[in-house]
Amino acid sequence: MPSVLINTEQVVLPSSSTSLLQFLREVQGLTAAKPACNGGDCGACLVLLAELDQDVLRFRAVNSCLLILSQVEGCVVITPEALVAGKELTPVQQALVEQGAIQCGYCTPGLSIALTAALLNGDVLTDAVAGNLCRCTGYGGIRRACAVLDAQFPRQPRSFDEAVTQGLLPAAVVRAMQPAVEQWTSERSAGDTPDLAGACGFIAGGTDWSVQHAHREPDLPAPRQLQRQSALQGISMGDTHIDIGAAVTLAELQSCDELTSRWPDIHRMLEYFAAPGIRNSATAGGNLANASPIADLAVLLLALEAELVLAGLQGRYRLPLSDFYLGYRQTALAPGERVERILIPREPERRLCFEKICRRPHDDIASVNSALTEDTSQKSGCFGRLSFAAGGVGPVPLLLTRTAATLESQPVTVASVRAALALIADEAAG
Repeated sequence: MPSVLINTEQVVLPSSSTSLLQFLREVQGLTAAKPACNGGDCGACLVLLAELDQDVLRFRAVNSCLLILSQVEGCVVITPEALVAGKELTPVQQALVEQGAIQCGYCTPGLSIALTAALLNGDVLTDAVAGNLCRCTGYGGIRRACAVLDAQFPRQPRSFDEAVTQGLLPAAVVRAMQPAVEQWTSERSAGDTPDLAGACGFIAGGTDWSVQHAHREPDLPAPRQLQRQSALQGISMGDTHIDIGAAVTLAELQSCDELTSRWPDIHRMLEYFAAPGIRNSATAGGNLANASPIADLAVLLLALEAELVLAGLQGRYRLPLSDFYLGYRQTALAPGERVERILIPREPERRLCFEKICRRPHDDIASVNSALTEDTSQKSGCFGRLSFAAGGVGPVPLLLTRTAATLESQPVTVASVRAALALIADEAAG
């Protein structure tokens, strides 16, 4: 039967679309993770999810309000209750107390999870808590606590033994995890061929699906899970293409140095893409297949002239991303098909610029977004070959080919740019 290790106890999971948060609070009696926004904006419901990814153990602070139970099957869930061994505070909790970062305490469990995950993974602490709201304390105390922890702990990934000796995880939790890690390794070697027959829908991170079904009944059937299938994992740099698995999370994209050093705007864009807890769950393929006309990643990948590898009952084939969107929330996916890989051409060398307009700078959906790439192989004082995409200007993310063609080979002047801008509204409308 499907199960999950919650702290130190192996728990059988019911077949249900109930959220992990609801299950923890109402069934398991673990109430430290709090319900608040139910949209991934506040961080009050964060838990620590440990799983094996490409044979590396990863700790992720995730929004339990957005995860359904089947998404944590075979994983380890560590709740804020488990971080305290006996009556001693962890270094994270001690820093929050001593630096005046606690008042009512409602948001404190989520903060402790976010900071613990960052210390385990070697991440930047202030970035890790960017999605944690705390209206009564304010943020000065939280920043001071981050500074204290930065001085206390070198920024580096930590082993199980280091996590225990440094007080970040209790020994009982680590002991309970080790058999689970051995089982994961064994199951990895057996492979994971997906059963596509009769599939009526798929999710990976499910961050948008859970918001759309926030008031779902417990017995609502959930779509098939994709996020742990090995065929959908990993980022590789091939000779001709950059190959990105559809189940690669946005956090993994953001931490891929080979990708972000080539196009720094990818890292900058993802800093503004939702909260860290959502980036730890949301996937690249899910952002595309969700078919929102303002999907940030769709607009960016259109400008990079990406292709998709689609797989289904009829086999596997490639499709340009520009042919993927058929209408509002409609894609070329046939019943039972899924996005498997995303391919970005490595040539020609080009630079990328991404812009997003929204009501608030961070953690918000776009009103309008756009991405532009230019072939930089020729330096002549004129525009090189361009690819220009925009979202929020029609029912689907658009590749504006006529607008881009107007600029190509033209001198870089205000007049040439204005001539191209005059076409945008017409092309978007047509």
